[in-house]
Amino acid sequence: MRVSRTLPRRHEAGSLAAPLARWRGLAWPLGLAALAVTAALLWLPYLDIPLHVDAAGYATAAYWWARGDTLYRDFTITRPQGIFVVFRAIEALGLGSIRGIHAVAAVWTALCALALAGVAARVWGRGIGLLSGFLFALVMATPHLQGFTVDAELFMLLPLLGGVALLLWADDRPLGGAANCWLLAACGLAGAVALLLKPSGVAALPFGALWMAHRWRVERAPWGAWLRAEAALGLGFAAGLAPAIVHGLLTVPDLYLNAVLFNRLAQDSALVASPAYQWHRFANNSAAILVRLPILLLAAPGLWAAWRGRDARARDLLALWLVTSFGGAALGGNWYLHYYQQVLPPLAVAVALGLVAVARRPTSRLMVAGQGLALAGVVALGLTLAPLLAGPVDPATLPEYEPVVSAVAPVAAYLRAHTAPDDTIYVAYDRADIYYLSERRPAARWLYFRELEWTPGAFVEQVVRLADPATAPRYIVGAQDFDDYGFDGDAIRAVVARDYTLETTIEGIPIYRRLDRPASGAATGRPE
Repeated sequence: MRVSRTLPRRHEAGSLAAPLARWRGLAWPLGLAALAVTAALLWLPYLDIPLHVDAAGYATAAYWWARGDTLYRDFTITRPQGIFVVFRAIEALGLGSIRGIHAVAAVWTALCALALAGVAARVWGRGIGLLSGFLFALVMATPHLQGFTVDAELFMLLPLLGGVALLLWADDRPLGGAANCWLLAACGLAGAVALLLKPSGVAALPFGALWMAHRWRVERAPWGAWLRAEAALGLGFAAGLAPAIVHGLLTVPDLYLNAVLFNRLAQDSALVASPAYQWHRFANNSAAILVRLPILLLAAPGLWAAWRGRDARARDLLALWLVTSFGGAALGGNWYLHYYQQVLPPLAVAVALGLVAVARRPTSRLMVAGQGLALAGVVALGLTLAPLLAGPVDPATLPEYEPVVSAVAPVAAYLRAHTAPDDTIYVAYDRADIYYLSERRPAARWLYFRELEWTPGAFVEQVVRLADPATAPRYIVGAQDFDDYGFDGDAIRAVVARDYTLETTIEGIPIYRRLDRPASGAATGRPE
């Protein structure tokens, strides 16, 4: 009787084992598919919001660069060429509209989430990998790290994560061996691409170099092996930068290095900003993020769990990744909210580890507090994301979107209707989206107020351009008051009073037409 009762149970267990194994095998690809879909869908409410001024400036420079203007001479934006190449590629693909640019950002965010999941899974397992990817996607969808700005930080993340993946693959090969060196060279190349998209991507180089030094110390490898590995990383990095440097020095040798390096170091970097200013910005903006996203505080128990864990390699990797990411974000000295995107991938891994650490049965009041923090963090994250389910986002609720943004589209439409394609316009001072949407060439070399303000002689040169009949624009748009940002508004007002007339006002924005030009609509035969 015992045998007759036992055999069916064994048969039943055997029949369930195969389907369970298949489901376990499918869990990872299904989880990745769900992650990609979730990351992309979270962007739907942002598809039609106006372009952020940073993205609009990159898009404008890329648009006219593609039409024959010289980058850095006709438009001086203190960024390497990589970000402009991205926006040229977006337009070449037919995705240059506002919705198209945001759709590219949605796909890019999904790819970053998948890359992070793959990197984390390789070190901490698939469960932590998926959890890290979902945390990244959810936090990037909130307004608090400004992923919606489609800034250079977002595009920088994918090559940074690709570099981390290559570094981990290189770990599977003997240090200094041929396969190891080729992978490290590719890692250096990915770091160079990250830098060309955003200068803070340079953090990829010390991360890789220090990790090779750590591996050499732990493995007690020969000096020669370590030097070959470091050389391969450096050569890959140099090879990645070489095309951009050659292009810049061949086209604008007198301007290139100053535009992409020296100007930033001298005017807008951690080297020149006072420590008190940098500390204030870091403390203030970090607190603002943590108050709104308390789930990020779980990085602390996650790091503690990693520190106490048995896997020293995983612990050291996460610590070095976090430190170098913070170092990259600190290079600008300003700690804008979107700078924290660079820190988010390793931070998401730490938070995932923290969630797992506090999910166990509590054995102390500290663990109970951790579970309370986890619950509060999940609830706060849910409440932040809930408005996205209601439909399109109101730009007025987003940080760094001025009220004037509602007038951008009608102002751009008016200018496009009342100008010829070869006319130029000038927007004071910081609304490059008007240039981009109107498809009219800026009568300005500097598209951002910071560079116009901090570049010696830039503002005076701009006033001269406005006053000179050979370079004067057909229209001047007062998107901001002429006195804003501490500029000499009287200098521009004098030019406007002498050479321009107020033609119309759209949602409070005055539009001035040059007097020696035909009346509005006459140039193209369009009616008023």
